[in-house]
Amino acid sequence: MVRRSLFAAALLAVASPLSAQQANEAVWQWSADRPDANAPVGVFGSRNLAMGEAELRYRFSQQNLMGVYFGSDSLDLATTLTLYNDAPTQMSDIRHQVHLAYGLSDELTLLARGEFAVMNRETVANNGLLRTGVEDLGDVEVGALYRVIASGPYRLQLQGGAMIPVGASQTMADTTAAQSGAMVTQPYDMRPGTGSFAAILGIGGSMQNEVGSIGAQFRLRRYLNNNSNGYRVGDDYEASGWAAYNVNDQLSLSAGVRWRTWDSISGADATLNPAGDPHNSGSLIAGQRAMLPLGVNFRMPEDTRLAGHMLSLEAVYSMHHDYEGPQLGLDWGLSFGWTVAF
Repeated sequence: MVRRSLFAAALLAVASPLSAQQANEAVWQWSADRPDANAPVGVFGSRNLAMGEAELRYRFSQQNLMGVYFGSDSLDLATTLTLYNDAPTQMSDIRHQVHLAYGLSDELTLLARGEFAVMNRETVANNGLLRTGVEDLGDVEVGALYRVIASGPYRLQLQGGAMIPVGASQTMADTTAAQSGAMVTQPYDMRPGTGSFAAILGIGGSMQNEVGSIGAQFRLRRYLNNNSNGYRVGDDYEASGWAAYNVNDQLSLSAGVRWRTWDSISGADATLNPAGDPHNSGSLIAGQRAMLPLGVNFRMPEDTRLAGHMLSLEAVYSMHHDYEGPQLGLDWGLSFGWTVAF
């Protein structure tokens, strides 16, 4: 309840200046030379670049999950252990990402990103606390933005692309739950890659006025084939909406809402015991969650050596989740971005 109230207050505080219509709003021209021209750092592919313009970004993100939930209710440790042999208690999912964008023309921008994952998990197993970790590459995304509307303060673009299965879709770890020296297959949530190709479709846009901007994006990721381990990750849908307020020419503050839903896994990794861990049951790994993102963008002044650089920070808090089967629940997340335009 506190987080939902915080979301309502933050969004109202940021969005209220945008509702103050100015007499010359009809002729206001959208500008890329503002901190709010870039969406919050957690949104990928939010705007087109000018022809010949390039952008490089490093993004650090961390999601922290804690406690097992079923539907929208939490399960205590004893209940989880009556349903499964093991009970996860918490997990951190860290991604180091590199984003590239290039304006092939004013209407068409090419996109790419790759990542390296560092995942750590704590699980109660055999009446003891088990810690496991995975460090590996994630999948690579390539795509393009096509601008369909560029009129006054309005921008609208379509997004298309593909996920290339570079990351590991099966991971192993030496655990105290196994015999000494034995390597055990890790649950689905400890795998940074999917092993499957995916098609990506999206649409997004934004509107600016003198004091700030509002924007929205919707993306669909549809997986196309079973991987070599016998399963296919469920389709993933994400919608983001945000409002940003320009404090000055360098600094903007943003708040919004982010909603994500994902389908269950088709097929199964035969090396996993569905009764061993909640995240071994792929047919039950489906759900949705709503999140509150609060962000800051800071553009370096044009008269400095760091002109063209931007720093971004975003904190994400879980507001609501509804899972079709027992799963770890998102607690909070943090993203940091360093963007260079040239």
